[in-house]
Amino acid sequence: MNNATLAKSTNNSDTLNQQATSNKVEVNHEWGTLKEVLVGRPFVYMPKELPAYMRSWLNDKALAVYDELQGRSIEEVFPELHQKQVTQINNVISVLEENGVKVHQVAEQTQDEHEFLKNQIDSYQSYTYMRDAVVVIGNHFIETNMFDPGRRRDRFAIRRTLGERLNNSNAKIVSMPESPIIVDDNGFGPGPFLEGGDTFVLGKTILVGNSGNASNTAGIEWLQRYLGEEYEVIEVKLDSKFVHLDCVLCTLRPGLAMIVKDAFLDGIPDVLKGWDFINVSAEDAKLHLAANALVINDQTVMMPDSLKHISTEVRAKGHQVIEVPFDAINWQGGSFRCFHHPIVRES
Repeated sequence: MNNATLAKSTNNSDTLNQQATSNKVEVNHEWGTLKEVLVGRPFVYMPKELPAYMRSWLNDKALAVYDELQGRSIEEVFPELHQKQVTQINNVISVLEENGVKVHQVAEQTQDEHEFLKNQIDSYQSYTYMRDAVVVIGNHFIETNMFDPGRRRDRFAIRRTLGERLNNSNAKIVSMPESPIIVDDNGFGPGPFLEGGDTFVLGKTILVGNSGNASNTAGIEWLQRYLGEEYEVIEVKLDSKFVHLDCVLCTLRPGLAMIVKDAFLDGIPDVLKGWDFINVSAEDAKLHLAANALVINDQTVMMPDSLKHISTEVRAKGHQVIEVPFDAINWQGGSFRCFHHPIVRES
């Protein structure tokens, strides 16, 4: 796998010194000012047989491309598409840095990591979406137990990317209990599953989605036990057409959110009642990940330039929108929120 043309290095000492945060790790609100972030790189590998559970929430374009991979990566099968992904991700990194954000791009996958568990199961791998393998709540840095065992590989590259940064910080680092790899009619199990795409930090209230495709009740209960009485962790039941809560919700600032209302099986969570909502259609959410945005602060959000009908509504609410191309990424099941995970958000 030749990644010589991948996103530019963020190791320039002058740039990092200018953007440096303290040694803290802290995320208390989804809309806190983003100061330091982990982002992904363009790499997706699909096994020879696409996992059945993914067919319920992937759009038709993603399914058509993924069915062509058959044990190969996008870079191998669709090199022009891969190069477009490289270009768009480089651009997003530049925009973040221009907005004062220190960016850590996840390290490349090693061959040993690629082969990890393949003697047990040939499964989906993606290093594009750094949201899911970890959850940062306050100064808790939690390695999650992901539903698909193939994506549990993400943690190894994240450790190599952030190890020194975390060791010299105030972070409380914990790894969830690992689940055995047992394939059943519903995908994988059993076990406590938790993924960052389902997890929203609203102060001391934590929302966690459960669509049946990722996080589950056992994982949500584990998070509540781990965080203790200081936090309230609330399970949010979702339509199985979507994989994560951040596919149907984006909390832009206190009292304002983008939302796919029909995706919430038990209605909108009480903590969000009384908020002003920008409604996103289920079609836009599934085809274009329209609710999956990158919140820079409580006044600014990054969105794809292909969703002008939604960005116009966001601006009408007094919010700034930075529009950038991301169509080479967001067709494949995740967009801006999936692509990044905050390490520091200043409230």
